[in-house]
Amino acid sequence: MSEKPAVLGGKPIFEDAVPIVRPPIKDHVDRILTDYKRILESGMITNFVYVQKLEKAVASYIGVNHCVTTASCTSGLMLALKALNIKDGEVLMPSFTFPATAHVARWNNLRIKLVDCDAETFNVNTEDLKEKITGKCKVVVPVHIFGNPCDINAINEIATDHELKVIFDSAHAFGAEYRKMKVGRFGDAEVFSGSPTKAFTTVEGGLVTTNNEEIAKKVEIGRNYGHHGDYNCEIFGLSARMSELHAAVGLNLLPYTASGIERRNEIAKKYREGLGKLPGVKFQKITAKSLSAYKDFAILIDESKFGLHRDQLAVCLEKENIMTRKYFYPPIHMQDCYPELKASKEDLPNTSLITYNILCLPIFSGLSDEQVSRIIGAIIRIHNYADKVKYSITR
Repeated sequence: MSEKPAVLGGKPIFEDAVPIVRPPIKDHVDRILTDYKRILESGMITNFVYVQKLEKAVASYIGVNHCVTTASCTSGLMLALKALNIKDGEVLMPSFTFPATAHVARWNNLRIKLVDCDAETFNVNTEDLKEKITGKCKVVVPVHIFGNPCDINAINEIATDHELKVIFDSAHAFGAEYRKMKVGRFGDAEVFSGSPTKAFTTVEGGLVTTNNEEIAKKVEIGRNYGHHGDYNCEIFGLSARMSELHAAVGLNLLPYTASGIERRNEIAKKYREGLGKLPGVKFQKITAKSLSAYKDFAILIDESKFGLHRDQLAVCLEKENIMTRKYFYPPIHMQDCYPELKASKEDLPNTSLITYNILCLPIFSGLSDEQVSRIIGAIIRIHNYADKVKYSITR
């Protein structure tokens, strides 16, 4: 290993790029292709036998009465919120989240009211949530950020006290646990993503889980334009069916989800141990009595202590062939499509602090211990040369 960081002319720690994530599919290709052959030969390629099997398997895995598959987590959230039949009002949600969380409220013609996040867990700040509630608020959409379960009990208590519905954006959290219970069985409904960046994937797709039969039925017809098959639309729906091919991937990967999340937690532990004593590096706090799915592993960089800003560190790691992401930057209140939600740093102080300083490192079940150690070594080496590096990179 060259002493100098690659950004200063040293040899990159990795010859080939290490991705931020890699879907856990490689070891299951033969079985998946066998199922694909059966599906394609049958001619039934959308929302049929494999979809039904996946819905039953996921419902059993989580311990919930209903699972309805959709084409994406976004469409699942759109339909779950639509199923609540809220005609007018405000939706409370964090600004620190992926844009889709906000888009689903706008798609339902509901107004967005932003809540600050907790400075430690990055999830919804329940105290700020309580302060933001008015008579116009109808529903809360908390997000399990990076697969770290929210303070679910506190959120549900607040919602009950104020007669609010709760739809959890659980895009990151499939396989996560809250107080020894699988995430997916709380609130009025929860919605997962099956996209390739997640610990469990269907390549693309969404999963709506609920114990509310009415919500399940509305999502089920909503994903098919809003009708039961007779083309007489009962609700305003869309085309959001999951294909049999995507369901086949999910069915093959579901039995390995727990071991994949266990591996992600091992990697997270190694990152924490390897970087924990480095000045200016802080980690997301995992909720007490919870198991994170670790969709992402995030570090917060304090420039005054680390010696470099988050953006400078990202450039340095790219030179080392280590891919990173600035999740979530920009947050909702800084998105160009939401000018009415613009806020000052004082309005959402924790969100502002985190979004300007966060950096997500590679994490996936196939990441080796050696790769993790080398990533840690790269960050330490960059920190050791911070004084020289900072003047070579323009922010």
